[in-house]
Amino acid sequence: MNAFQKFKTIIEERNSFLIVCHERADGDSIGSLLALGEVLDSLGKQAVLVSSSGVPPVFRFLKGSDKIKQDFLLGDFEAVILVDNGDFHRTGFADRLAVFHKKRIPLINIDHHPKNDLWRISTVNYVDTNVSSTCELIYSIITQLGVEITPTLATSLLTGIYTDTAGFQHTNTSSSVLEVSSALLRRGAKLKQISANVSNSRSVTMLKLWGIALSRLSFNHDLGMAYSVLTKDDIESVGASEDEVSGLVNLINAIPNSRIALLLYETKDGRIKGSLRTESDNVDLSRLANYFGGGGHRRASGFSLSGRLRQDAGIWRAV
Repeated sequence: MNAFQKFKTIIEERNSFLIVCHERADGDSIGSLLALGEVLDSLGKQAVLVSSSGVPPVFRFLKGSDKIKQDFLLGDFEAVILVDNGDFHRTGFADRLAVFHKKRIPLINIDHHPKNDLWRISTVNYVDTNVSSTCELIYSIITQLGVEITPTLATSLLTGIYTDTAGFQHTNTSSSVLEVSSALLRRGAKLKQISANVSNSRSVTMLKLWGIALSRLSFNHDLGMAYSVLTKDDIESVGASEDEVSGLVNLINAIPNSRIALLLYETKDGRIKGSLRTESDNVDLSRLANYFGGGGHRRASGFSLSGRLRQDAGIWRAV
């Protein structure tokens, strides 16, 4: 029995589902949550959708996003679906998910990240690292299930594809991506609404924050790396939120001749987040992120460290 058949059997035999995406959710994870939630609803199932850090403002235009919760009770869920998580701890609920595993409640891992620790505990691993996004993978599930794709469902899926390809600009924009996106547009996906909210909507505080980072932009010619930093004080000084850091590393990655783009920024909980991007076929950022305890894809990865950023004689260091 292949992964899809196992997934379908669990869906058919159970009625109550918990769907969890990764912390600090992006467009792919929010789109995946909403898409699967709508699919299960259309099949007469019950589903609770959870994002531990809530829904970033930029994605609140999506219908149903107001129903996404930040927490859950263990309750009587008959199965758990993990979407776009990348690894176990990135779910934000590692301890509680371990309880589900111990109780032998099925865990379904739907993802496009490379093999990670979720694979060991999941009952079903529906994973394809060759697709652009988890939403592209969920599209294939939906077509196999024969579920009708409504305009709302199509918009959720296209949001995930759009964000994970940076508006169809990254090298993961394959012919398959364009074919799936075309099919979603035919089913009523609102590309103009997606681009207006994701690409063309920038708050004053976000632009001020990005301005601080861009003023510190540096380039290491030996490594071919463009990088910048933001402190917790920077974020607070302009009245911004950590969500408004999102997308900045993609702008840094636009520098010609840059092989790697790196953004380091402090979080409220005393940690340093690192975001990595590249368009080079010769760089595997997932290996670099893994060295610091993180992970991701070849061209987009991240990590988190305990510490603070300090400048000493013009050089920024993590201490």
